[in-house]
Amino acid sequence: MHCSRRLGSAAVCLVALVAHADTLELGSLTLNHVLQLMRDRDPTIVMERAAVGQAQADVAVAGERPNATLAYSTAQVNPVGHNGPGPLWDKHFDTIVNLSQPFERGGKRTHRLAQANANANAAHADLADTTRTETLAARQAYWELKRAEEKYTNELTLQTIERRSLDAAEQRLKFGDAPRLDVDRLRVSTAETDNAVDAALQSLHEAQVTLAVLLDAAPQSETIATADAWPHPIDAPRADIEASIAARADVKAATQRIQAAEAGLDLAHAQRHRDITVSGQYEHNPDPNGHTLLGVGVSIPIFTGNNFHGEIERANADIDAARASLGHVQAIARADVQRAMSDLRTSTQRVRRFDSDIVQRAVDTEKAVETAYTRGGLGLADLLDARRELKALQDDAADARADYAEALAAFYAATQSDESPPP
Repeated sequence: MHCSRRLGSAAVCLVALVAHADTLELGSLTLNHVLQLMRDRDPTIVMERAAVGQAQADVAVAGERPNATLAYSTAQVNPVGHNGPGPLWDKHFDTIVNLSQPFERGGKRTHRLAQANANANAAHADLADTTRTETLAARQAYWELKRAEEKYTNELTLQTIERRSLDAAEQRLKFGDAPRLDVDRLRVSTAETDNAVDAALQSLHEAQVTLAVLLDAAPQSETIATADAWPHPIDAPRADIEASIAARADVKAATQRIQAAEAGLDLAHAQRHRDITVSGQYEHNPDPNGHTLLGVGVSIPIFTGNNFHGEIERANADIDAARASLGHVQAIARADVQRAMSDLRTSTQRVRRFDSDIVQRAVDTEKAVETAYTRGGLGLADLLDARRELKALQDDAADARADYAEALAAFYAATQSDESPPP
């Protein structure tokens, strides 16, 4: 792209470059490209990355030590002006400089760091789990789009056949070679096919929008198209359910939150260890009794009103809640794995029924029936029945292949295993 050296042209060129950089090539997407775009652009994943950054900042905050305090004060100043002779330093002012430093006891910083690190680990696991679920959503959206594309293509093919038959029947009607009733029935059938094409196109647009949202590319949704073929069915893999549950990111996140809650309990108990504050003081007073005085001090809080009992009770309750959450997440994970294994077995058996030439046979049958009808060997009812059977079989085949692809994706997501389906 050529840009003029003039300022105005440069500004226009910069805008054009930014717009061009944000334009995605979505006309023929492979699944791997979709997943790459999803991980980079999915708003949900972007928010989880921000949460990880916040948790890492919390670790830095937890490791900070108390700051020292420097205090300066001047007293015994006579506003009338009788403050003694000489320069300002020799006046009868009482000047005090105090430096105090708090010291935490009971391992508070260690417990804070343990809690913050556990929360940071949980945030990382949350990001991994969000990536897992969004990857599943992207895979399923991709195969749903391919399902919609295939059904739309089937409808267009049937529409072409119906219109060709209608045109031929109307020509025969002109020459008195076809009954008007058959022509009217073909007109009705063609109108139904036109409606089916519109419905299939609407489903296609909805599938495009669903995938576009995951890619943060909604304005370009109508350009999205799939490029991959349906995955070939394989023997349904088996998984060690308990190992799969332990490996899942959502379970790891819940486990880390138990550790964070336990560190919170340790921190609550540590509050009962009294922190001390050590201070040093310099005092300048030009009175005859002394010009420079030094002092030290130590302060210790006295728990007269708060023994941190409430904080300890709350920390115990947080541990109970975290453990209950882990049990809930594990139950969901177990159900996901079991359901995914069952769905994959069922969908594998179903899709294999369409791996043979059953669809092609239906296509050949429809063509043979159409030829026979054209030659007067079969009635219109036989032709329409053959087309309906072909359409239903093609839709069933698309559904079976899409269900298998989505079940395979769900299996890998549920077991937290290899995300790439076999060829």
